[in-house]
Amino acid sequence: MTARSANVPLVFLNAFPLDSEQWEPLLAVLDAPVGDIITFDPPGIGEMPATEEDPSLELIADAAVAAMREATGSVDALWVGCSMGGYVAMAILERHPDAVAGIGLLATRAVADSDATKARRLEAATAAMAHDGLVDPEDTARGLLGAFSGERESLVHSTSANVARQRGEGVAWCQLAMASRPSRLEVLRGADVPAFVARGDQDGLTSDDDAAAMADALGVELTRIGAAGHLLAMEAPEAVARLIGALATAANE
Repeated sequence: MTARSANVPLVFLNAFPLDSEQWEPLLAVLDAPVGDIITFDPPGIGEMPATEEDPSLELIADAAVAAMREATGSVDALWVGCSMGGYVAMAILERHPDAVAGIGLLATRAVADSDATKARRLEAATAAMAHDGLVDPEDTARGLLGAFSGERESLVHSTSANVARQRGEGVAWCQLAMASRPSRLEVLRGADVPAFVARGDQDGLTSDDDAAAMADALGVELTRIGAAGHLLAMEAPEAVARLIGALATAANE
């Protein structure tokens, strides 16, 4: 195998319902052999304009690949997604396998929502439109973060501020996009790229079984991160940085 002439680009895909500022703690400690680093907000989140297109993760996946290629001139990249961002990364792997030099999945799952979860998402989308955002940003933040994560109250403050500035239209669009996603375990089983899967041991939104299933499908060992919840890049940036460093090294070979 011939080594790359330049280091592979890296794209971060957001956890819901935060914008790309969530990656700042990780970027502050990241020292990986990567080229351009891109953060990518979904429609209506952060500075990304809303769209009139029907909600779908596939729309985000297609747009992210096009944006990466335009910004970097590279055909492929490393895709690291947390939560909803993991769903998008898996959609990219399915729809644009030639764009994936490696994949990192944080606090996510490859299975579709149950009927009950879909119903809750629809209710949440309706509420977000009615309130023009999340009803209780601080409560949302506390539910995302591990109970014993380092500097928890500071993280609660920064996370709730991030959540509070997201508009109802974007929040609702993302909820509906996630509700309609299919299972993609078989997509992971067919992948032949460097990969990692990580889950915080205090994550109340994903299960260890779901994370282990993704790791098994990719043929990698599940990384369990202690004292962390759902927002691993914020709660355990050093641990995630090490995973990305190893991923980039493998992809550059």
